[in-house]
Amino acid sequence: MSRPTSRTSHAQGGLCATPFGVDLEDGPPPFPSDRPLPVGTIAPVWHGPSVPFSHACTPMTLRTLAPTGALLLALVVAGCDSSDTTSSDPATVRLDVQTMADGADLAAGQPFAVNGTTGQLDIAHLYLSGITLLHEDGREIMVMADEPVTVRAKDDADTDIQHTLDQRYVLVDADAGRQPTTLGEVPSGRYTGVRMLLGVQGLDNRIAPEDAPVDHPLAPQTPSMHWNWNAGFVFLRLDGLLDIDGDGAVDAATDTPGDPASGQWRLHVGLSPNATTVTLDQDFELMGGQMQDLHVMLDLGRLVQGIDYADPANRFCMTGGCQGVVDQATANAQTAFTLQGVRGLDM
Repeated sequence: MSRPTSRTSHAQGGLCATPFGVDLEDGPPPFPSDRPLPVGTIAPVWHGPSVPFSHACTPMTLRTLAPTGALLLALVVAGCDSSDTTSSDPATVRLDVQTMADGADLAAGQPFAVNGTTGQLDIAHLYLSGITLLHEDGREIMVMADEPVTVRAKDDADTDIQHTLDQRYVLVDADAGRQPTTLGEVPSGRYTGVRMLLGVQGLDNRIAPEDAPVDHPLAPQTPSMHWNWNAGFVFLRLDGLLDIDGDGAVDAATDTPGDPASGQWRLHVGLSPNATTVTLDQDFELMGGQMQDLHVMLDLGRLVQGIDYADPANRFCMTGGCQGVVDQATANAQTAFTLQGVRGLDM
């Protein structure tokens, strides 16, 4: 018995390949075009002139095509994989700020080494605004608020006006531990970094906080992050204690702010000119249709590096009268923040 070979069948002047030695010399079985194909049948691929289906090649079934059919089925299934990372859907992004002190996560009330002495922080709050993702194609995508809010404000002439808050603000409550904040949806794709402002600028810094919804970051906070209409918001607030006698343990505060005998540690930075831009250069990719965290690390030791806490005047700084301390902290901001990468999450 001779081995069947692949041949070519002629149907209405067209050509149809017949793999696996299927003999079509007697013509294909009549499958009317108005009836469904038998279960398991794969419709033939016709490369010749258009002809009625009943004159086309013999339909190929999964059994006839095995193992080739199994391979084709696997390819189809793989092509439908919902985990395809090339989706053009936007990505949902959160900002996760991890605050460190002396190489460990900051913990409220826990001592850590700082500038040659020992300190502890009970409050560590800061504002981040103008959060902008830098796309590799040159686009700069600023994260805006889901719902703009209109509040009272004062212009440069101290005239009462209505002002709309449309930026996304993040209030980092570092002493409470890591609390990722949802930024919203941004285009998927490859990015080269993130730019943000440590502080609040412009008319946003001259609003009436009580007009903002209670869940807005610029609404009144406890402890307070706002001075008054003129001075505006406290961009960075560090409250704690320092070791001033060198015994390795923090010392108690006295009732007099700035008292040389007091262990009180205050650093409150505000006023629009002291708002500081931080650019974090780090390549990352955001996958469409997924939720991802931008993991940013803040090293408090680096933020206050170079401030001499042996000088009592530097331990209690409320911006006014201690510009040197403010300048040192804002200059340190660029190196105090680092972008660690992106972490995917289940939506």
